[in-house]
Amino acid sequence: MIASSSTPGFARPEGADRQPWEAPRLTVLLVVILALVNVSATVLMARNWASLSAGMLELEVGTQDHPTELVD
Repeated sequence: MIASSSTPGFARPEGADRQPWEAPRLTVLLVVILALVNVSATVLMARNWASLSAGMLELEVGTQDHPTELVD
Protein backbone atom coordinates (compact mmCIF):
# COMPACT_ATOMS: atom_id res chain seq x y z
CA MET A 1 0.00 0.00 0.00
CA ILE A 2 1.24 3.51 -0.84
CA ALA A 3 1.73 5.77 2.16
CA SER A 4 0.03 9.13 2.01
CA SER A 5 2.08 12.31 2.08
CA SER A 6 0.51 13.52 5.33
CA THR A 7 0.99 11.50 8.45
CA PRO A 8 -1.61 11.62 11.21
CA GLY A 9 0.68 13.01 13.94
CA PHE A 10 2.28 15.76 11.85
CA ALA A 11 0.54 19.02 11.05
CA ARG A 12 2.20 21.34 8.55
CA PRO A 13 1.84 25.05 9.14
CA GLU A 14 0.21 27.10 6.41
CA GLY A 15 2.72 28.31 3.82
CA ALA A 16 5.47 25.96 4.97
CA ASP A 17 6.28 25.01 1.38
CA ARG A 18 7.21 28.54 0.41
CA GLN A 19 9.48 30.71 2.50
CA PRO A 20 9.87 34.40 1.70
CA TRP A 21 13.19 35.18 0.02
CA GLU A 22 15.15 37.91 1.72
CA ALA A 23 18.25 39.19 -0.02
CA PRO A 24 21.16 39.13 2.39
CA ARG A 25 22.99 42.40 2.76
CA LEU A 26 26.21 40.83 1.53
CA THR A 27 24.60 39.83 -1.77
CA VAL A 28 23.20 43.30 -2.32
CA LEU A 29 26.58 44.83 -1.45
CA LEU A 30 28.37 42.54 -3.91
CA VAL A 31 25.93 43.40 -6.69
CA VAL A 32 26.44 47.12 -6.07
CA ILE A 33 30.24 46.74 -6.03
CA LEU A 34 30.20 44.72 -9.26
CA ALA A 35 28.01 47.33 -10.93
CA LEU A 36 30.41 50.10 -9.92
CA VAL A 37 33.40 48.12 -11.17
CA ASN A 38 31.62 47.50 -14.47
CA VAL A 39 30.84 51.20 -14.93
CA SER A 40 34.42 52.17 -14.03
CA ALA A 41 35.86 49.66 -16.49
CA THR A 42 33.58 50.95 -19.24
CA VAL A 43 34.65 54.56 -18.61
CA LEU A 44 38.34 53.62 -18.59
CA MET A 45 37.96 51.59 -21.77
CA ALA A 46 36.20 54.47 -23.52
CA ARG A 47 38.94 56.86 -22.41
CA ASN A 48 41.66 54.53 -23.69
CA TRP A 49 39.83 54.09 -26.98
CA ALA A 50 39.53 57.86 -27.38
CA SER A 51 43.23 58.43 -26.71
CA LEU A 52 44.16 55.60 -29.08
CA SER A 53 41.96 57.09 -31.81
CA ALA A 54 43.47 60.53 -31.26
CA GLY A 55 46.98 59.08 -31.41
CA MET A 56 46.26 57.25 -34.65
CA LEU A 57 44.77 60.39 -36.19
CA GLU A 58 47.81 62.40 -35.12
CA LEU A 59 50.12 59.79 -36.63
CA GLU A 60 48.19 59.80 -39.89
CA VAL A 61 48.26 63.60 -40.12
CA GLY A 62 51.98 63.58 -39.29
CA THR A 63 52.77 61.16 -42.08
CA GLN A 64 50.75 63.20 -44.59
CA ASP A 65 52.51 66.45 -43.65
CA HIS A 66 55.98 65.04 -44.33
CA PRO A 67 56.04 62.95 -47.47
CA THR A 68 58.86 60.47 -47.61
CA GLU A 69 61.56 61.00 -50.18
CA LEU A 70 63.48 58.23 -51.83
CA VAL A 71 67.22 58.54 -51.38
CA ASP A 72 69.34 57.05 -54.15
